[in-house]
Order: sequence, then structure tokens, then C-alpha cells
Amino acid sequence: MKVVGIVGSPRRGANTETLVDRVLAGASQAGAQTQKFILNELRIQGCQGCDHCKEHGRCRLDDDMGPVLEALVEADGVVVGSPIYMGYLTAQTKLFLDRLYVFFQPGRESPFPPGKRLALVYSQGGGDDRRTVEEVGRNLAGLLRMQLVGIVGGNGMNDPNTARSNPALLKEAFRLGQALCTGSPGP
Repeated sequence: MKVVGIVGSPRRGANTETLVDRVLAGASQAGAQTQKFILNELRIQGCQGCDHCKEHGRCRLDDDMGPVLEALVEADGVVVGSPIYMGYLTAQTKLFLDRLYVFFQPGRESPFPPGKRLALVYSQGGGDDRRTVEEVGRNLAGLLRMQLVGIVGGNGMNDPNTARSNPALLKEAFRLGQALCTGSPGP
């Protein structure tokens, strides 16, 4: 089993990455091979809406998204983590999600096999936009024919060490990683 982690936070080692790391640790403990991508450190262009992928089965852009797409195709489970900025996912995460358009192949077999498991991680300073994350999860799972296993995160996390100092949240993230491997719903 292989689980790929996507970190959409520009702050290294902060709450989102901490929680993604805990999900990956839980998956690893359950026997999965894990891999992590830090979107902010990759050169990823925005989807051009050119539909080259619909004609050729691959994106025409030559950037760092290629290895990410390959890893996602090979993975059994995916965890996507993003802070909430201005009521939505970060620009890095949105850019990543837009580039998944390559997997939508109307009338053809998608290179993205159905049945993969999905977990979402979020962190937020103020407010409570969990509903936003839930909606993104439902949409992503539906479009890519994935099983949404669970969501972990919370608000009140402006300090980059908040998640690291919350044992209950870390445990929940770890259990979600294990659930990615078993397919049973997470916490």
C-alpha cells in the first residue's frame, strides 16, 4: 500500500504539515509506504484549460506537477492538507486541485483508478470553515471516485505549534492515517 501526502501550506513545519505528517505516520505504522510533497516548494503552473489532456491523456505543461500526478496514480491513499486562508484553501492547494483536471477523461478511461482513499487535513486561525473543507472533500472524492475516509483539523491555530502541542488532535490524525490503510472510516 502507498499513501501520498500533499501539503498546501507555505509555512514549513507548522500545523498543516504537522498533521499531514501524523496521518502519514499512522499510515506507515499500518504498513503503508509514504511519500510527501510540499506544494510551496514545487514549480507548478496553473491549469490552462486547453484540453490537451483530453486529447492526449496527459498534461502539456512541463513542470513539477508531473511527478505528483504519477505518485497519485500509483497511490492507494491520499491525504491533502491545507490551511484556510480568507475562507478557502490556500492558493497552492487550489493550484494543485485545478491540475487534477488531467484525470477527468469524459468517454475514456481515466488514468486515475477509482477506489482510492482520501483524507483531508486543515488548520485555521479564526472562524470555523470546516464545512468548506467537507465540501471540497465531497467534491474531490466524487469527481475522482475516491472514498473520503475522514477529515482532521481545527481552528484557533494561528500559532504554528498549536497542533504539535495538542495530543488529542495528533492522535486523531494518526488514527486517520491508519484508517486510510484499512478503508474504515476515520475519527
